[in-house]
Amino acid sequence: MKSITKIYAITLSLLVFPLITKAQYCNYFHAGFCTPTDEKEGTYKPNGQSKSALFSKGQTSELSVVVYKGQDYRFALCMDENLGSQMHFKLYENKKIKVEKVIESKVMEDVYDENGEPTGEKKEVVTKETKVVEETKKELLYDNANDNFASELEFTVETTRRLIIEIEIPSEGGSGTAKGVAQGKGKLMKSSEMGCVGILIEHMATPKKGFYGTGF
Repeated sequence: MKSITKIYAITLSLLVFPLITKAQYCNYFHAGFCTPTDEKEGTYKPNGQSKSALFSKGQTSELSVVVYKGQDYRFALCMDENLGSQMHFKLYENKKIKVEKVIESKVMEDVYDENGEPTGEKKEVVTKETKVVEETKKELLYDNANDNFASELEFTVETTRRLIIEIEIPSEGGSGTAKGVAQGKGKLMKSSEMGCVGILIEHMATPKKGFYGTGF
């Protein structure tokens, strides 16, 4: 039995080791494979929030980034060929909104008889109160499915904000995340079902527009 366990452990380690190596290789995938802007332009600069990670087919993951007022940004995404020919990515912002909510509260009160004397029993009393509370809502700003699954996006930031980049890798034979997760249950992921995904973020000061200067 011990020998069988040992063999199983060795076999499992041989399966896991390539995945660990692959994950380490993915760390700087964006630097080598995501397309940067033309160096001759001398405008955009690499942003430290660029990121790469190991993904599996059918996986969805989010990356939170901060974009600053007065800057133009460029997002360029790339992935290993074995993950497919296109990826689905969306851009969200968490916004705080005020909503009215009915708040219920329950208390136990004494029960009194017709003479106003306590009976020793208690009853549950429900009270309702309408309050204005703040909630966080995830607002969709961009969906590349509506842009021919573009892998690049450029935009200008007028106010500093925190954005969420959601990246989804289609599963085999479809783009549904749920299907990909179901296929992955109860089995080890093959290296052919995994690959690197990178997002190269670049920024520059927003160019001034229109006529400006002190005049004569």
